[in-house]
Amino acid sequence: MMPLQDEDPNQPYPGVGAALLLTIMAVFASVFTGVVFFGLGALAAYGIGRAVGVGAVATMAAQRVGEPQSERLGLRKLETDAIPVILCLVPAMLLMSEIDNYAYDYAGNEPKLFQQFESAAPSAIPLAADAYEFDVEADAATEVLLDREVLEIPEITYDQEGKRIALPDVTTDGEGGASLLDTDDPASLIQAFIVMVGIIPIVDCFLIFGVIQQGLLRRMGFWRGICFAALFWMLLRPVPLMGATQFFVASIGTLGLGVLLGLVRVATRSVIAPMLLAAGWAAVQFISLATLESAPIDGLNVPGTHLPLMITAASLAIVAWAGFAVYQEAATRFLTEPESEPGSSSTSRGSGGNGSSEGNDEEDAAGSVYLFPPVKKPDHIRDEEDDAR
Repeated sequence: MMPLQDEDPNQPYPGVGAALLLTIMAVFASVFTGVVFFGLGALAAYGIGRAVGVGAVATMAAQRVGEPQSERLGLRKLETDAIPVILCLVPAMLLMSEIDNYAYDYAGNEPKLFQQFESAAPSAIPLAADAYEFDVEADAATEVLLDREVLEIPEITYDQEGKRIALPDVTTDGEGGASLLDTDDPASLIQAFIVMVGIIPIVDCFLIFGVIQQGLLRRMGFWRGICFAALFWMLLRPVPLMGATQFFVASIGTLGLGVLLGLVRVATRSVIAPMLLAAGWAAVQFISLATLESAPIDGLNVPGTHLPLMITAASLAIVAWAGFAVYQEAATRFLTEPESEPGSSSTSRGSGGNGSSEGNDEEDAAGSVYLFPPVKKPDHIRDEEDDAR
């Protein structure tokens, strides 16, 4: 990958600009690759596009990470002691679902974002309808070529002024259109599980928390590096275009989950850890989709419902405890690993413009390096450094 003109080759890679460019490239590469393989089915095309597109961008970017490359990318064995704490963060997805439920209650009958745009631009409605009719007819032609049963093409109705009255729902089952996931087909469920739980968490976490975050941490410090990495994680993840309220809540929730993944990455020094946690969250989402028709779960996949209060309270307590434990471990390891210091591009503690360890302690105490409350070294580490000096 060619170096960017505004990137200093003497600084850790990537910076904020390069990280944003990598994220955009990954999104476009996954979309274009998915379009090429769309003949295999929407779900398979999405999985292949994500694996090839995001994986290729991450692999090329990883080549520019300095030595020790494997250590900085987090390519190391995950400590078994960390696994129980990581699993305790999985209920964070339940909390996010419950927050979304309250957003659903608050929003009420708020129109979807596309519906808001259409109402603001009535002239675009016939074009959208024509595009829909073309897509449906193309899908029907594809079904004929594959010797499959063709569903009846739903019609779009208009009022006397030529405005569209209703757009047929194409996300339901065979009675109203085509479904991305067939819950009655074991092959479809296996395919969805592989894509959602197996492929996407691995490639996404390797790009964001393997390649991008290590450069941001060394350039910007602990909190700002993690928060910027979480922001790029949010940009990489697809957020449903629901109403404005739910879209905002989903975006902020995804950002918060990204912060947790970043903390886990620093705490364990292994990129496998955020992969495992992201896979756990994806498994919760998969269960909610797979049981949507056969066994609906209140608060998880039934609109207008909430999780039982005991489950919400227990999830909050477990996630709070595990999150605080991960934060403490991440802060300790960040401040005791030379390559993770802000602005450091070598393995020497005094290099990179940070000065001596006394200077680092003063910056930590004053909070001049960090955007949020500073990370301080534990007392036992400070005592050991004093004895060494």
